[in-house]
Amino acid sequence: MTSFFKRLVAAAVCGIAFSALPLTGAQAATPDTPSLAGKPVRIVVPYAAGGLADITARLLSDHLSTRLGTTVMVENRPGANGSIGTALVAKAAPDGHTLALVVSSHVFGKSLMPDLPFDPIKDFTPVTLATRTAMVLVATPDLPVKNVPELISYVKARPNQLAFASAGNGSNVHIFGQSFADLAALQMAHVPYKGSAAAHVDLMAGRTQIVFDTLGAVQPHIAAGKMKLLAAGADRLPLYPDLPTVAEAGFPGFRAESWGAVIAPANTPPDIVKLLNREIVAVLNLPPVRKRLEDAGAQIVGSSPAELQTLLVSEEKKYGDLIRTMGIKLD
Repeated sequence: MTSFFKRLVAAAVCGIAFSALPLTGAQAATPDTPSLAGKPVRIVVPYAAGGLADITARLLSDHLSTRLGTTVMVENRPGANGSIGTALVAKAAPDGHTLALVVSSHVFGKSLMPDLPFDPIKDFTPVTLATRTAMVLVATPDLPVKNVPELISYVKARPNQLAFASAGNGSNVHIFGQSFADLAALQMAHVPYKGSAAAHVDLMAGRTQIVFDTLGAVQPHIAAGKMKLLAAGADRLPLYPDLPTVAEAGFPGFRAESWGAVIAPANTPPDIVKLLNREIVAVLNLPPVRKRLEDAGAQIVGSSPAELQTLLVSEEKKYGDLIRTMGIKLD
């Protein structure tokens, strides 16, 4: 066989081998690379539509469908402080096709509801901490105070005459509001609503006086002059660098902040968790996704599953102790 003919045969063999390789796009599955293709993926949001958790889930859905090679749907299942939708995920098959996007109140469950039908830690597999969200203390614009010390003096002069709003009994907004009132020894009523939007309406109308909420949720009302800022909940904010925190106003250690996390049913296989973590973190860091979430007041995190697990355990203990101290229970 001539050397030329040998080269020709070798080239042909290489060409056949190359043509047998899968085309790239949505990564083709092999025995060593898991795939979720062929069956839809559900992201359950156990809260009403329109909040940051819902926005985050829908942004993930839009991009994950292409990256995972299957339809990714968002399903809102609000009710019972998020426990209805979360219970659905706890009971789902641990195959990566049912996820939940939960917020910080997820870890309040056992402390608020002893009969909760699932364990917020043990019945789930952590995937990623998606976002952290700045919270702020805002007031109705007619309230004649400009900061936390003035608020405390004003409320103490009018015991049991003023109220703080929340997005519902047991919500993180409720816990932060009650914690602040207790620390400052304020006698204020708590008025729960079915979601932040309803709470904002009454606050702007003057039927309640203050609320803790995410900056993204209240920023449009602040810009319109319908709410006013009194303090940052945790850290000073890039958008309002001169706004003091509640801690700086005399309550060291006080932090009001929220987060959004993706979790899966317990016993979801590690290779599926790794796939979901990689793809979700990649989507969170896409420029248009990052911009949309940052515009809504969120900070992109994209943690590892282990980092989220550590956070969940720590937060459950911290807020469990706080809730028991405050004596808050849900029926």
